[in-house]
Amino acid sequence: MRHPHARRFEPDDLLSFKLVAEMVLSPDGRWIVYVLEEIDAKADTYVSNLWLIPASGGAPRQITFGSDTNESPRFSPDSSQIAFLSDRDGGPAQLYVIRIDGGEARRLTDLKSGAGLPAWSPDGAALVFSAKVASDAPPGAPRVVTRALYKSDGVGFVLDRRTHLFIVPAEGGEARQITRGDANESDPAWSPDGRLIAFSRTRAGPRDAHRSDLWVMTPSGEGLRQVTRSCPLATMPSWSPDGRTLAFYGPREDGASRLHVWVVDARGEAEPRMVTSEDTEVASFPLGKLMPPAWSADGREIAVALATESTSDVALVSVEQRALRKAISDDRQITQISAAPGAGAIAFLWSSMRLCGLLGSARWDGSDARLLIDVNEAWGSDRAWPDVSLREFRGASGMKNVGLLMLPPGGGGGPVPLLVHVHGGPHASVEFGFTYRPYWYVLVSRGWAVLSLNPVGSTGQGKEFADRLRGRWGERDLPEHLAAIDELVAEGTVDGDRVAIAGKSYGGFMAAWAIGKTKRFRAAVSGAPVANLESHFGTSDTGYYVDPHDMRGEPFDKRELYRKLSPVSSAGEATTPTLILCGEEDHRCPIGQSEELFAALARSGKAPVEFIRFPGGDHHLAEHGKPSHRVFYSRRIVEWIERYCARDRAPEAA
Repeated sequence: MRHPHARRFEPDDLLSFKLVAEMVLSPDGRWIVYVLEEIDAKADTYVSNLWLIPASGGAPRQITFGSDTNESPRFSPDSSQIAFLSDRDGGPAQLYVIRIDGGEARRLTDLKSGAGLPAWSPDGAALVFSAKVASDAPPGAPRVVTRALYKSDGVGFVLDRRTHLFIVPAEGGEARQITRGDANESDPAWSPDGRLIAFSRTRAGPRDAHRSDLWVMTPSGEGLRQVTRSCPLATMPSWSPDGRTLAFYGPREDGASRLHVWVVDARGEAEPRMVTSEDTEVASFPLGKLMPPAWSADGREIAVALATESTSDVALVSVEQRALRKAISDDRQITQISAAPGAGAIAFLWSSMRLCGLLGSARWDGSDARLLIDVNEAWGSDRAWPDVSLREFRGASGMKNVGLLMLPPGGGGGPVPLLVHVHGGPHASVEFGFTYRPYWYVLVSRGWAVLSLNPVGSTGQGKEFADRLRGRWGERDLPEHLAAIDELVAEGTVDGDRVAIAGKSYGGFMAAWAIGKTKRFRAAVSGAPVANLESHFGTSDTGYYVDPHDMRGEPFDKRELYRKLSPVSSAGEATTPTLILCGEEDHRCPIGQSEELFAALARSGKAPVEFIRFPGGDHHLAEHGKPSHRVFYSRRIVEWIERYCARDRAPEAA
C-alpha cells in the first residue's frame, strides 16, 4: 500500500541509503556477520562496519565501530572469532581478529601494501591470505611493460607488483610469505586436513597473464603442484569434504564472461569437468560478492547462485549427475550465498525489483527461508515506489525478451515518457535495486516509465542466446529494443514522441550506436562507452582478449567488422542530443573512448553534446565511486533527459 504522503525520489537520496555489502554464515550455522556500508556525506566517503545477527532471526548487534572501512569478514572454524580487513590505523587495510562476544580487535599484520582476504586453517591456528608485493623501483621511474595485462580497472598499473600468499599465526606473529615468482596468487583455501592449500595462480606469458590455473602446495610453500591446465580461467577453489576434489569457477572459452562450475581431482591427474551445463551460468553482480562453490556435508552437491532470465536462484548441483535442483527460486536476484554444510544451512543476500541488500537464511534445501533484515526499511517506508514488473516482449527476431518495466505509482494514468536503459556486458543482465541507478527512481517519481530489457546476448538464457550477439553488436539487439518500445506505444502505456535511451559500458556503446542508426530517441546518455572497437582492443585492460571473443576474431583479421560495429563510424549521422559520462581512471572502457565519441559528435555539429569527466573515477564510479560524484551523475542524467524530452520542446532538427 502506498504511503498517503509518499515522497518523490531525488538524487540526494542515495546519501542516506544503506547497503549490506557482504555477509558470511558461521560454520555452526548460528550467526551471520555482515558488512553494513553507509555514506558519510560530509566527508564524501564510505563507512563500513561489521554486524552480527542470529541466523534464526533476532536483533542485529554492531561489533566494529568508527569512521573507517571494516570488511571481508571470515569466521574461525569454531565460530568464536572473526578475521577481517580494516584500515582503522591509517594506510592500507590490515588483518584483524575479533571475538564475537565482544572486546577489542587484535591486529595481526603490518605489511607495507596491506593484506588481502583471509582464510582460516581447519584447526584455527593460522590464516592464509594474499597481499601485494611492490617492486623496489623508485616512484616516477619509467615503467617497462612486457605483458598485455599491465593495468586493471579500479587498481591502476600492476606491472610493477605481484600478489603472493602469506601465512600468519592467529595469535599474532610475523606474516610469512609462502609464494614467489613472476605470477599472482589469490583465493587460498585449506584442505580439510590442513595439509595443503589450494589457490589460483596467473600464467606468466606476455599474452596470457589474464589466465589462471589452480595449484596446490603445503603451508610451508613446498610441494607446489599444478592442478588445472585446460580451463582458461580457474578461480575460487573449494575442497570437497573428503579432500579429494576441488570445485571452482571458470568460463568455457578465453575471453568469455559466462562462468560455470567445474570439479577437478585435487592431485591434478585428470582433466577438470563442468558440472553445470553450457546453458547454465553462475550469477555475479557489480555489488555482489562471489563466494567459492559450497559443498554439501556428504560431498554430493554444490550450492551456487545461478543466473536465470532476469533473476537468479540458489541451486544445488549434483556433482556426479550434473543435475540441479532449485532451492530458492522466485522473482529476486540472489547476489551472494554463504553455507554452513555441517549445520545444513545457507544465508543469502538478494535484491528485490526495488531494493538491494536484503539478508535472509534458509535450510540447505531452501526450506524455512526467511527475511532477517532490511536495513532500509525505515528509509523506504514513505517513498513513492514505482510499480515494477517483469515483462515479456516478442522482438523483431521473434525471440522472447524479458525486461524490467517500471511505471509511476498507479501506472501513470495514460501515455508517459519512456527511458530505455541498456545493461552492460553485453553478456550480463539487468540488476535490481535502487543503488545501481537512482536516476530511474527519480524519473519514475516525475512521471516517467523505465524499461530495461534483457535482449539477445544477455545472460541466463543459454549459450546460443548469448552467442548470437557475438560479431553482431548493435545489429541484433537494437531492433529488439525498438520493437519493445513500439509494443508499449501501441498499447498506450508510453508516449512514443518522448523516448530517451541510456546505458553504461556496453549500454553506453548501445546508446552511441543507436543515435547513429535511428532518430527514434529524443535524448541519449552514453556512460563509459565502447565507441571504437579498434582502439578499445589496445587500450582497455580486458580488450585484448575479450574483444576477439566477442567479435569472433582478432582486429587484424577482421578490421572491417571492428570498424563497422564501432559507434564512431556512424556518429556523423547522429542528431540526438547526447550526454557522455566517464571516469578519468576508467581502464575498462578508457576515457579515450568517450573522447573519440565526443570529438565526432562535436565536429559533426548536428546535435547538442556534453561530456562530463569524473576525476579519480573508475569504470564503476556510478555504483561505488565518490558519493558526491554519484549524486552529480544521477542528477545530470535526469536534467539532460528532461530538458530534451520536455513536452513543449520539439525534437532537435538535423
